[in-house]
Amino acid sequence: MADIEGVDQIEYCPSCGAKRKGNYCRKCGEKKIIPERDFGIRKFMSQILWHFTHLDSKLLKTLRLLFFKPGFLTNEWIAGRRVGYMKPLQLFVMASVLFYFFLPSTNAHFTGPQDLIRGFEQHDRLANLFQYDFGKAFAEKQSLLQVSDEALSAEMQEAAAQRSKTWLFLLIPLWGSILFLFFKRQMPWLAPHLIFAIHALTFYILLDLCIHPFFYFSNTEHYGRFIFLLLLATFPVYQVLAAKRVYGNSWPITIAKVIGTAAGFVFLIIAYRQLVTIFTLLTL
Repeated sequence: MADIEGVDQIEYCPSCGAKRKGNYCRKCGEKKIIPERDFGIRKFMSQILWHFTHLDSKLLKTLRLLFFKPGFLTNEWIAGRRVGYMKPLQLFVMASVLFYFFLPSTNAHFTGPQDLIRGFEQHDRLANLFQYDFGKAFAEKQSLLQVSDEALSAEMQEAAAQRSKTWLFLLIPLWGSILFLFFKRQMPWLAPHLIFAIHALTFYILLDLCIHPFFYFSNTEHYGRFIFLLLLATFPVYQVLAAKRVYGNSWPITIAKVIGTAAGFVFLIIAYRQLVTIFTLLTL
């Protein structure tokens, strides 16, 4: 009988089922687990340390470029230089989680009930885009649930605060489509415009997170409204700088197009804030 000692035994990859020889699967790249090597505490700690430092360096680099070089990350993604930065969706999710964690009850991304009521009564389309009779709906919901005004308002605003941060991703395909309409001659594919939207919206969220403490600790009344107006004034400037770098138009053309995309974004964010509040009341 032939001596088979020292001959590599054929194994099957636990992930894809393909035959595997050696330490890595040639089909999917899954690594072979050797308990003596991979389950030791030293190996475990070294992996944690590597991933932490690797993520930390990527995160700081990505955030620095996001804030101080508008459009650079989108350009890098389009050019295929992606491994040195956090992935766009990963960055967006991280920003959303940070905002949710540090400002769980802020009304930054939903409209206050009184604003909707006043907008309906005064026929103010900006304050109430859909001219929805929020006061009547609120009274009907209060009668149905048999609760006080204060209790219903508190419950609704708490739910709206949570949902408004969770559903922000819905703005990405909508605003990305608006960007595509304005800049499709420079970029005839939808995906780059979606990446532009992700990076810009991530900046919007993180900027919101950064300026909140200033207004909060200054005891400014109705500071949420001031923050929203400041964001709407600052964000178009960021869009112009980013669009100039990504799409390469002249400054006049870039500014003209960004006026259109910024108007689209303002409409989307106002509609989003109001719809979150209305939908939250209806689903309580």
